[in-house]
Amino acid sequence: MREPEFLPEWIRQQRRRRRRILRQTYLVVACVAAMCLLTYVRQGRIARARADLAMVERCAQNVRRQVTMIGQLQSQMSRLLVRKRIVEELGSRTDCTAVLAELCRLLPPNMALVSLELKTVDLNVQPGESDRRGGGASARTSARAQAKASMEAVRRVRLSLTGLAPTDVDVANFIGQLSASPLFEDVNMGYAKTVEYRGRTAREFQASCYLAR
Repeated sequence: MREPEFLPEWIRQQRRRRRRILRQTYLVVACVAAMCLLTYVRQGRIARARADLAMVERCAQNVRRQVTMIGQLQSQMSRLLVRKRIVEELGSRTDCTAVLAELCRLLPPNMALVSLELKTVDLNVQPGESDRRGGGASARTSARAQAKASMEAVRRVRLSLTGLAPTDVDVANFIGQLSASPLFEDVNMGYAKTVEYRGRTAREFQASCYLAR
């Protein structure tokens, strides 16, 4: 059974208004909390998106830097291809002017060159040396057979020169200087003999070497 209310009407209206305000306050607080939670979640997503964007920008910078290097790499490749072609077809990148300048620098004043010849020759060389230690006779025979089968032909520029010197000591010093020069490789002595030159006795010699590649 419902108890009768003896309160005035305006008091009951105030109570209803207070309850309504209280419910609206709870609703506003819940909305504010939901908005704060949503903002927090969105901030996390924004932070991750910014990190992804920064990574993409770094990748784009690397790509742009690599694109700018394409021209340099292409020019380097063209120069290397030219050098490779020179080495394969001519045998050396050294020109005749550099050879003559180096010979003039090494040749003593009391010696003279009679003849000089530059010639491109094909040589059979072995690409790599294998380790042959610790094997028997059959192993050495097999290694020699494999080395002979793996020989390949390369082009080298061979320099042959004939000159005159007062003594054998001068010839030996000149050959030693040729061997020490970075422009010449595999310097070999051909012969040395005594000849008459302008009424005087001199030593004629012949040597050969290969130009550095």
